[in-house]
Amino acid sequence: MNPSTETATDTAGSTDLPDVPASAVTAPAPIKLDKEEVPTVLGKLRTLVQDKTRFEPHDITPLGEEDVLQDFSLQANYALEARFEQRVINGYFAPSGNDCHCGSHEVGALAHVQEKERLRRAAAKLDNALRQAGHAYNGVEAGVYLPHAVKYWHLDTCSACSGKGRISCHTCHGSTTETCWSCHGGRTVSCDAYSCYGSGKVSCSYCSGSGTVSEQVTDYVTVQVPTTTYSNGSSHTSYHSETRTQYRTEHRNCYHCSFGKVTCNTCHGSGNINCGTCRASGSVTCRTCSGVGDLRCNPCDGSGKVGKAAWVDVHVAPGYSVSLPKQAPDDARRIRDKESVHSLAAIASSLTLAKVSIYNEDQPQEVDALYAAKLRIVRLDAACNAEKHHLVAYGTDLRWLTLDDIVEKLLRGDLKALSDALAGSADDGLFSAHVQGLLTPLRDVAASELNADVIESVLSGEADHAHVDVVSAEYAQNVRTCVLGALRQVYTRLAKQFWWKSALLALATAIATWFFAGRGAAAVAGLLVTGAGYWLFNRKVKAVLSEALGGEQQAERAMGIAGKGRRNRLAHVLILAPASLAVLAASYGLPVRVRPVSAPPQAAMASAPVAPHAPATVPQDASSAKAVKLYENGDKAQALAMLESLVGKGDAGAYGLYGWMLLMGEGKPGPVTAPTAQQREARQVAAKPLIGKGLVKNDSYALTAKGVMLAEGWQEARNMARGLDLLKQAANKGNAQAMHLLGLYHVRGYQIPVNHKEARKWFTLAADKGSAGDIYNLGLMDWEGAGLKRPDRASAMQRWKIAAAMGEERAIKAVAQGKP
Repeated sequence: MNPSTETATDTAGSTDLPDVPASAVTAPAPIKLDKEEVPTVLGKLRTLVQDKTRFEPHDITPLGEEDVLQDFSLQANYALEARFEQRVINGYFAPSGNDCHCGSHEVGALAHVQEKERLRRAAAKLDNALRQAGHAYNGVEAGVYLPHAVKYWHLDTCSACSGKGRISCHTCHGSTTETCWSCHGGRTVSCDAYSCYGSGKVSCSYCSGSGTVSEQVTDYVTVQVPTTTYSNGSSHTSYHSETRTQYRTEHRNCYHCSFGKVTCNTCHGSGNINCGTCRASGSVTCRTCSGVGDLRCNPCDGSGKVGKAAWVDVHVAPGYSVSLPKQAPDDARRIRDKESVHSLAAIASSLTLAKVSIYNEDQPQEVDALYAAKLRIVRLDAACNAEKHHLVAYGTDLRWLTLDDIVEKLLRGDLKALSDALAGSADDGLFSAHVQGLLTPLRDVAASELNADVIESVLSGEADHAHVDVVSAEYAQNVRTCVLGALRQVYTRLAKQFWWKSALLALATAIATWFFAGRGAAAVAGLLVTGAGYWLFNRKVKAVLSEALGGEQQAERAMGIAGKGRRNRLAHVLILAPASLAVLAASYGLPVRVRPVSAPPQAAMASAPVAPHAPATVPQDASSAKAVKLYENGDKAQALAMLESLVGKGDAGAYGLYGWMLLMGEGKPGPVTAPTAQQREARQVAAKPLIGKGLVKNDSYALTAKGVMLAEGWQEARNMARGLDLLKQAANKGNAQAMHLLGLYHVRGYQIPVNHKEARKWFTLAADKGSAGDIYNLGLMDWEGAGLKRPDRASAMQRWKIAAAMGEERAIKAVAQGKP
């Protein structure tokens, strides 16, 4: 070997070297094993068969065994390198006893002179360490092997600070203060008051900077109204006077400002204010030196001196290689190629130092250590199922080099039986539900723990399957295919036995629940029974597999394998889909059950000569809180009657909701029809004083009504900002009507920009309060992608199903036709 051109690597060598010479130096004695403690290949093989398969050890018959120790050489090469190191130092440098002070030009030269001597000392030290008894072949790690013995150094006075250690501050130049960065020394800055910004004027708060204000004026106009009568074929027209109310808006100049501007109270019209950074002094403490006036010198770190130091360290880089004699057999070469150098050293029967060599002793660069080692190789000839096999194992722990497919051939019979059973099950027909024909061969295959290990490692996506030395990759793939196919058949056939029972039970439960509690509860109950059926089906599968495979632990492992391979998906669809569809179809197909509202006996007499709708009976313990509860529960007629009674008694808590219901025309008996313009105006006029009284109590319904009137311009000058503010106040009090209106205004962009995010927020809050209409609105936004990156049709349909279960007619139609 030529050390100047070759380097060792940490891999098995590819060249053949002659046997190690007998002239070896003194080395540790080789490791010896007692014959009673040496494991046998036959025993390991029989243990493998007993632990990992369902077969017995006596199924393997030995024919002959060869146990040899193969010689090989392990070479450790240590490359030495003298590295010159130089550092900048300052006055804080503390030399050790051996460090040498010298001139500035001599520091590097004197350190370089030490390189050869340091290499010779490192080689000698390494040679002595390798020859020590008990020294491991890999006991030297890469890195500094021989640290420096002497540092050569020199220090001079720092030229930057002239030895003082501190320099003048470059910001304040020693004056300790700097010009204020806010006012730049002027001591005043522009006024930062809102809308002033140095102008000295701000917008008037009365007219919002417009210069004009508006007032609503009420006029009473007398008009002549004609009345025409017809008598005996002729007509006669007469006139009578009526006084009518008219509203108009007048605009006038604002009395509080001049063209929308008033003097700024912050700067009093000057446009400038005193600088708050420097407190109107024009200067501040220097930020760089904190007012000291000077800084620590950077080159010398305040010591006043700078210089340099140099030394030489010796580094070592170990490399390892393995060589075999030229006459070594092929299986020994295969072992060398399979294992790494350190792995071979770990399983070697003996490892002794043979020789240490130092190359180029004048300036050594490499040290080689040659170790003589022996590796145990066992070759076994055995018979199984009337076939002969040749097996090879090696090392102290007897690792398999080849098993000649002996274990695989034992297991192939069970795998073939399972494969034939699967092929036969494919011809049983679409509705076949028998599983017994698959359970016996599945049990035989699963009884071998090796098969289960192989399947799980393949499903986990590992590069090499489990027991890669025992069975081939082709066998592992066949085991996976057959076992997963069998588990899929077991799941599917059991599902064919079970699905109609689960669907029938869920349907019956949904119908029974509908009879007592309505469609929403029927859907929930049916889906709960569907989930219970899914759980019972899994229990059934576990029981069948436990009986077939011989225990619950084996059954859980098989179910886990089926889940990883996704071979239970079709069975779960068969269990869940029919039952869920039956429940949903029944829930949406059944009519809506409406609880009858109690009414006085007079209301049921359609033919009686009285008004078609008698007023609702007001209980004696009526209160505004009960009226609100009735309204929120949907009993608006009863709530209106109770509120009329409470308002007549002067109950202040009833004004807000009563005004809201009058404004919106809610709670009136008779069919719901679109009001005319005159009817809407009459409702607004009647509701306005009641709403005003409710605002005194800060009632949420009064706030909602007032907000709508301002936003729509009903009996008020339109003020969208104020209207939205009142609606938000009502919504923050938990008023679902205000939440709904805020969502509508923002999604439609009525008098304000469209804001889907804000609309979704208020619709969601209203939906959380139980508003089926707002659940439908959220679904509509999901369908159109309003406020989302893209439309979410699945989420929209899910929301509509919830709203449909609550009786929302638009949602029922959307679910039925699959679109809004």
